[in-house]
Formats: sequence, structure tokens, C-alpha cells
Amino acid sequence: MREPNFLGELVRRLNLVGGQAAYHPEEGGVVISAWREEKLDPPVWLAVDEDTLERHLSLLHDDAASLWPDTDREAGAFNLLSVHIEETVLTRKPGQTELILDRDKRVPEWVEPDESHS
Repeated sequence: MREPNFLGELVRRLNLVGGQAAYHPEEGGVVISAWREEKLDPPVWLAVDEDTLERHLSLLHDDAASLWPDTDREAGAFNLLSVHIEETVLTRKPGQTELILDRDKRVPEWVEPDESHS
């Protein structure tokens, strides 16, 4: 199955910056199984759908425009989100496997293990 527009672009960009990501519609999100040369075991699951991602990107437009003023608003927001995801994944603690994009916050957040979808 082909990824929806925004989710497909997110997966493409995560893979370009060193991730190994794939959209899993049956699970309702994106699975990140490696970052740079490091296999993530267990993988990171980013719980996100098309609408949530679109709303989250709109939160990043202004910050991204100040960082990349000559870049399209959506492209800049994707750049900034990719940086946020990378920083979050690379600084994760043991047991942190599930990320969410909050409607009001700009940075992805870890779901506590007892709140997980699994």
C-alpha cells in the first residue's frame, strides 16, 4: 500500500537523514527500525496519522521559516520535524519505544510504557 501524502513524505525524509522508516497503516503509524548505522531494538513506533501530522507540521511553520527562510513552508516544517525526531530517537532511554506528536507541542513525546498501544 502506498503512503498517504504527508506520511509518505515523512518516511522519505526520515530515510534521507539516516533513518530506516516505513509506514504501517495497519498499526496506524511509522516504524523506525534503525538510525544511521544503529539498529533500534526494539524499533521506535511513531503513532501518527495524516491529519495529526498535518496539524503538527503547521505548528512548526514559523520556527522553520526562521531557520530556513528561503525554503518552502512545508519543506521547512518537515526539516525541523526530522531534526526533532532524530534528537528524540538518539537520546531515548531504555524502554522508550513509542512516540506521539502532540497537537500543541512542537517536539515528539515518548509514551510511558503503561500507556502504550501494545
